[in-house]
Amino acid sequence: MLRAIDHVIYVSADLEETVADYRHRGFTVTPGGDHTNGLSYNQLIGFSDGAYLELVGFHDLANAHGKHNWAPVAEAGGGWADFALLSDDFATDVKALRPLVTRGPEKGGRVKPDGVGIGWNIAFLEKPLPFLIEDLTPRELRVPSGVAAQHPNGTKGIARVIVGATDPPGAAKKYEALAARGAPAIEFRKSERDGLMLVLFD
Repeated sequence: MLRAIDHVIYVSADLEETVADYRHRGFTVTPGGDHTNGLSYNQLIGFSDGAYLELVGFHDLANAHGKHNWAPVAEAGGGWADFALLSDDFATDVKALRPLVTRGPEKGGRVKPDGVGIGWNIAFLEKPLPFLIEDLTPRELRVPSGVAAQHPNGTKGIARVIVGATDPPGAAKKYEALAARGAPAIEFRKSERDGLMLVLFD
């Protein structure tokens, strides 16, 4: 079943500048490490509700062109890119949602700054639907918690996810298949592009 929103993704054209901005706004930011694709890296903002915000940057954006799902967002100046739902029965969820799967299942991973490698399974669905994720290593290695999830500004977690869609009723209809498997309620709004539009925190 789909347990919850696992994380939301903000892609930056200048990750260091974005990190500085979030810290200035009162968020605790934790270095995440390098993705095993060799193209991207991240820093993370964990929340006490168990979800997190992933800030993604590229080592060489020109090299990532055409090779990474979120490179076009960085090329356009950065912004909200995607979000993931956490699955506790990945194979069954992927099978049930097979008509909506566009890529995967496949393995992903990241090497943390301390050298620890972490891994996961992911499956991408039709846009603007989220992707699914399942940990292959303990989730606590991937997700900041404890002190790292406490913020001077008092933010506790994700309050609302708003997804842009060229066809909101159609996207909402497809999302019903995810909701039937436990996915939380989200909002679809009319947009010129399909994808994550806005994330509100509480």
